Amino acid sequence: MKRGLFLLAVIGLCTNSRLVLAQENLTATEPLPEVGVTTPPPPPSDLPEQEESKVKVKKNKTLTENIKENAEAIEEKAEDKIVDLPKIGLADALADKIANIEKIKDDKNSLSDMVNDSRKNATQVGKIKRSNAAVFDISGAMLRMSPEQIDAALTKKGYKKTVQKLDIPNFIRWRNEEKCRAQGVVGYERLENCVAQMAKKDNHQFIERVFYSKYDTQEDMEIRFTSNFTQNKAYYLSYKSNVLRNLRGNSQKEHYLRNIKIYDFWKRINQKYGVPDNKESVIWGLGGNKPYMQAGTGLLRLEDTMLRDLDYTRMSREDKKFMNTGLYNF
Repeated sequence: MKRGLFLLAVIGLCTNSRLVLAQENLTATEPLPEVGVTTPPPPPSDLPEQEESKVKVKKNKTLTENIKENAEAIEEKAEDKIVDLPKIGLADALADKIANIEKIKDDKNSLSDMVNDSRKNATQVGKIKRSNAAVFDISGAMLRMSPEQIDAALTKKGYKKTVQKLDIPNFIRWRNEEKCRAQGVVGYERLENCVAQMAKKDNHQFIERVFYSKYDTQEDMEIRFTSNFTQNKAYYLSYKSNVLRNLRGNSQKEHYLRNIKIYDFWKRINQKYGVPDNKESVIWGLGGNKPYMQAGTGLLRLEDTMLRDLDYTRMSREDKKFMNTGLYNF
């Protein structure tokens, strides 16, 4: 009996000692997290402390509502990040890099050279494509046509010849006057007739100017020709419409009709000749002494100054052939 009680007491003491040791081990280690409780944050490190975010997210609200409530805080945060970026002049850097790219074409020109060339071509008027006014016509009449060709072209369009003026080069006229006086011709009319007969015989008289009119549409044409030293060719064509000139009133009706006719005139000009090479002066042509055409409201002028200058040059050369008068025999 006593021995049994002693054994029970020993077993109890061993059990208590094991419980004590188990409790000591549990307290020596970190306690396990309880179910439903979040893990506590780790201990602070040596990293610099970050500022507390001003953006507050509320779980009971939608994403859109949270963004609206924190709009200012989000903008401040974005601006801080942008300010912290280094300023490198992005546009200038890219432009410099692009300009230094070499050999993108077979001609071994750099991109910068080609850009500069294109800018020069765009600014130089001489590089721009221009119209060749030498092939233009006004009612079928063209530059360097003979009087017969002009007459045939304008007659086909309904024009009628109103005036034709003949002329003689001055240096030929003055010489013929001396010859006629030497032959005893006196009086203005007789002298003029003598000069004209001599010039016609020597083929020096030419058609200098011709006027045409188209009465139903109130249109007029004037054509000027060179002398026979350049085969009597047309170098100047002038067109005039009298429709607009006859509307001189200030009533609403006349303003309306005038505007319609002005619009129709420029519309037909654009359809036939295209956009002017010089929009300010309304001129088509290749520039220099080459043929050109100029337009105004109801007016057109087509001229070949080079042909006119050539005519003057040939007359001057012809005049030098008669410098030796043979009047002096000493």
